[in-house]
Amino acid sequence: MIRALCLALGLSLAGSPLWAEVVVNYAALANSHDPDLRTESDRRTVAAELDRRIQRLGERYLKPGEVLHIQITRLDLAGQYEQWRTGWQDVRILRDITPPRIHLHYTLFQNGKPIRQGTAQLSDINYLSDLRARGDDERLIHEKLLLDDWFRKTFRP
Repeated sequence: MIRALCLALGLSLAGSPLWAEVVVNYAALANSHDPDLRTESDRRTVAAELDRRIQRLGERYLKPGEVLHIQITRLDLAGQYEQWRTGWQDVRILRDITPPRIHLHYTLFQNGKPIRQGTAQLSDINYLSDLRARGDDERLIHEKLLLDDWFRKTFRP
């Protein structure tokens, strides 16, 4: 009896995916003017860091069977280097006038059919006041918080 029930449950689930998927295209980063995205190695490192966060957000906000395609079209990391500062040339200085910016295009698919698409221009001029980033030494925290907010606003049921 139990064996038949398990077999029936397994067969019913076999036809429907048990998880959501997120596919991100970072090709446009090659055209970025941000100093931290100049080399292929730098772009791969930043993309991997953001991708980990995006995958986790997809698991949290997307329904099983949904596939989200995201194309990052522009990425400006928070802050900038101030070359004129002696001894601080390799330190990114965060100011209100240098917020993180992420421009993207997305398409959400359900069972292979597009159900939602759009573009988004993410930025937060008040990023330095965001309490979630206070005391956090996580790399790219301001960019990750932009993505957190966008996922929550766009895909929360």
